Amino acid sequence: MDAAGSSQDSRFAHIMKRIWNGPEESEEPEEPEKSPAEPEGAFRGGRGQPEPEKPVGDVPPPAPPEDRPASQGAGAEKDATIISKGTSVSGDIKSDGDVEMRGTVTGSIDAGGKVLVSGRQIGDVQGSSIALSACMVRGNLSAAEDVGVDSESVVVGDIKCGNLSFDGKLKGNIHVMGNVSCRSSAVVLGDIASMTLTVESGAKIQGNVQVSDGTIDPITVPDDDSAEPPAPTAPEQQ
Repeated sequence: MDAAGSSQDSRFAHIMKRIWNGPEESEEPEEPEKSPAEPEGAFRGGRGQPEPEKPVGDVPPPAPPEDRPASQGAGAEKDATIISKGTSVSGDIKSDGDVEMRGTVTGSIDAGGKVLVSGRQIGDVQGSSIALSACMVRGNLSAAEDVGVDSESVVVGDIKCGNLSFDGKLKGNIHVMGNVSCRSSAVVLGDIASMTLTVESGAKIQGNVQVSDGTIDPITVPDDDSAEPPAPTAPEQQ
């Protein structure tokens, strides 16, 4: 009788313990394994569940960039055509920008910008301004602005420009709207026409020189026979 009562008390205590503490650890259901594709720390369901990644094919392509014209402001530079040293070109060259010719060109150069020649040029050269450096040019030079020729350059042809700084050797005529400056090493075999002329000591010029703006009045010299003798002057009073 005592044993039966003890067994019932023990069973009753075990039931109360399960009700109070919940099921034992051995009876807890196992946690389902995570899917390999499921990232670490992801929530299953609920408001904290991250949105699934969209397939690559569903992503809309980026909008193409708007076609905008290149800046043409004051800081925009013109493209330059460069003919490197050791390069030979046979034919005319025409460019809207600058031209740097360091090789050999057989043909004319017509540029809308500046022209630098430091090679061998056989043909006319035209640009907004022209600079010759240690080169040989067989052709005419035409520039709306300045032309500069260093002491190691040789030109066979005429030069027409706004202003000229010349220190090389020239066989041809010079027609300048502004000033012609012949440096100490300059050798000119030809005529010079300009508004002003500066010749340094050592420069050599062989040809006619016309320095004027085109408004020179004719000078009349009276004959000796028709010239009236000067009127006598009164003696000074002591």
